[in-house]
Amino acid sequence: MTVLSTTIRRARLLAVPVGLLLLAGVLLASPAAAHASLVSTTPGDGEVLAESPPEITLTFTESVRLTDGIELLAGDGTPVAADVSGSDEVVTITPSAPLEDGTYIVGWRVISADSHPIAGGFSFSVGAPSATSVDVPTAAAPRDVDLLRKGAEALRYGGVLVAAGLVPFALLVAPRTRRPEAASRRLTRTGVVAGAVAVLAAAVLAPLTALWQAGSPLASFGDALVDGGTWRDDTFLSAVVVAVALAVTGLTVRRAPAVAVAAAAVATASLAIVGHTRTYGPVPVVLTADVLHVAVAAVWLGGLVGLVVLFTLGSAVRNDLVQTAVRRFSAVALWSVLLLSASGTVLWWRIPDTVRGLPDSSYGVHLIVKVALVAVVVGVAAFNLRHLRRSRTLDLGSLRRTVGVEVGLLAVVVAVTAGMVTQVPRTAEAATAASPAEPVSLDLDLGDGRVGTLVLTPGVVGTNSVELTVTDADGLPVSAVEPPQVSVGIEEFELGPFRHELVEVAPGRYDGNLDLPIPGTWRVEVAVRTSTYERPSDAVDVEVTE
Repeated sequence: MTVLSTTIRRARLLAVPVGLLLLAGVLLASPAAAHASLVSTTPGDGEVLAESPPEITLTFTESVRLTDGIELLAGDGTPVAADVSGSDEVVTITPSAPLEDGTYIVGWRVISADSHPIAGGFSFSVGAPSATSVDVPTAAAPRDVDLLRKGAEALRYGGVLVAAGLVPFALLVAPRTRRPEAASRRLTRTGVVAGAVAVLAAAVLAPLTALWQAGSPLASFGDALVDGGTWRDDTFLSAVVVAVALAVTGLTVRRAPAVAVAAAAVATASLAIVGHTRTYGPVPVVLTADVLHVAVAAVWLGGLVGLVVLFTLGSAVRNDLVQTAVRRFSAVALWSVLLLSASGTVLWWRIPDTVRGLPDSSYGVHLIVKVALVAVVVGVAAFNLRHLRRSRTLDLGSLRRTVGVEVGLLAVVVAVTAGMVTQVPRTAEAATAASPAEPVSLDLDLGDGRVGTLVLTPGVVGTNSVELTVTDADGLPVSAVEPPQVSVGIEEFELGPFRHELVEVAPGRYDGNLDLPIPGTWRVEVAVRTSTYERPSDAVDVEVTE
């Protein structure tokens, strides 16, 4: 009965966080395209206009948020007065007065749906190009802001993982001691310190992220603190979730263990509120993998820190009880490695999805370093596990050193992971190198002589850009009264249909992105509302390969 009751107790402890992890995947999942990119500009880059344009527009693949980094400059670099507005995917710049003849430069910086800033610029001319002109400006966050933001991100990650991971360690792994409060008191103190570091780092991260997104200097930190937009961002929402979840964890860890484990699980899930998992699909699959990844990482890192705490207690804990805790944790560590590998593989499959292209991007380099470091940690852990199985008594001095090495290496892994959070996983160059396939062109019959052509680029597994053109029987462009919809699904795996809206970039031409996560025969349906009462559609099958 004792064994049965212990098993039931542990199952209850695990049931709550597992349910919350699944719930978090549902609550946090919201459809979004991949990293935003500029689709088109009006006027086009390098275009020469006969007269001043009434407005200048930039169209992106998804809705973007404005920053102060949008400017219109004359050829000599002088700012030109203009009003800037944004509506969903379109940013509009309206000059305050007609533009005189000469070259003009537009520099832009906006916030993508995954909270990352994207920037660029283009030029056009009125009448004739200027004899000389300044270069298109590039907006980059100041180095000190970027370094401080990455440091805060690393402290937030590390603090959450340690504070949350110590909870299951204290409840399921840590032994009873001759002084019953010795171990729990030291573990609680360590968890409180880690949690305080996580909360403070998360709070500081909100204004630092605002500066990073706007490309503003560190001297503007005070302005970011009083800016309401800073506290409406998902970064601050994540900080609030971390603070509340860790507070509940600390208050309930002794009296209500199941609630404490659940709150710790919520704290780790908060790390997925912002970042790449919100913008790569299928969102439920990627987000669940990410939440599982950080939860298991918390159990592993928190467990190692817990062992270090036990090693420092000296005579307060008998050696045989410490050995029992080490043997228990070795089994946990084995499963942690397996689950980390599985969830990490899913994240790699859906986010960078390339091996050759990894060295071509900063994100890929970070990922290579992270995997290499984890491999070393796994090697050290395997050595410890082998020693555990062969020995009845443990050399705690040697074990203390190797566990310390594991903790140190995992701390570096956390820092590298924090750097990955704000890197762009798929650069255009890397995507092209990884997917050299030819675009796929699909012909559509939309009735009454209307025809459409849908082009998927690169036409392989992963994120594809979409270009739809619609013309009538006379070959003239057809403008839809609402954004056309593209639905994709694959019956073999019972996926979809996933619906995506396209953006009109010119009369009769629409652009967007599609995510085709697995190879096979995909059913692609396009619907175009041409009037209040007409919404013709057509569906075709397309074979998608890796």
